[in-house]
Amino acid sequence: MRIWPAILCVALTACQQAKAPLATPETSFDGARAAPAEANIAHGERISWTLGCRGCHTPSLEGQRFYELYASNLTRDLAKYSDADIEHVLRTGVPHDGRDLWGMPSEIFQHLSDADMRALIANLRTLKPTGMPTQPPKPWEADVKEMIAKGQLKTAKDTVMQVKAIGPIDLGPPYALGRYITRVTCAECHGPELKGTPGDTPDLIVAGGYSRAEFEALMTKGILPNNRKFKSPLMGEVARNRFSRLTLHERDALFAYLKARAEAPQ
Repeated sequence: MRIWPAILCVALTACQQAKAPLATPETSFDGARAAPAEANIAHGERISWTLGCRGCHTPSLEGQRFYELYASNLTRDLAKYSDADIEHVLRTGVPHDGRDLWGMPSEIFQHLSDADMRALIANLRTLKPTGMPTQPPKPWEADVKEMIAKGQLKTAKDTVMQVKAIGPIDLGPPYALGRYITRVTCAECHGPELKGTPGDTPDLIVAGGYSRAEFEALMTKGILPNNRKFKSPLMGEVARNRFSRLTLHERDALFAYLKARAEAPQ
């Protein structure tokens, strides 16, 4: 009789299914899975500040000129993009018309979680067209042409591919949120491994010397310990305009990760 092997097979399958581990939730910013649409849109607005969108493209996202470049007027231009197009340009640095993009930090946006990406796009879809149309770029200056020729300045697409497989040290699940935050924020200036740029930005191992209170003052007010001065005022501005919008839980997680990274074998 063949019925017993069949029953045994069904029983074993059911047992295996019952013991199958649950999928680990994707690491995201706090509030990424807010159920009501309004809450999800609000989350998208918060991270649009934290990620720097409202720095380059202005607080109203109407765009502005940066030297030869022009940060596009998102309130007008995104009407030409589907949601998939928006995600594609953010993650790859390639817009729907295939042209080269410069200065777009897609090398960090490629690591944005799906939940955070959906919330960000949901918020962008609420924008009403305002401001002047996006202006064309100006011709490259001689020094910029030289940087491009030497490979010192790359397109967003090329930068994405260059650092795609590089990231800060993974210290395990307890530090996953802090590591995630560094990949989609700090890495823009301090590099994908957080080791900094010689003569420009420091290795974030320096965070190991901060107390939690000193780190809080830095991240929310842009104030260094003992009222030291920044080499560049940019970090102070970024802290006040972007990192101050992290939740307390997120700042705790970021500090814990950076502290553990500083104490890990180098």
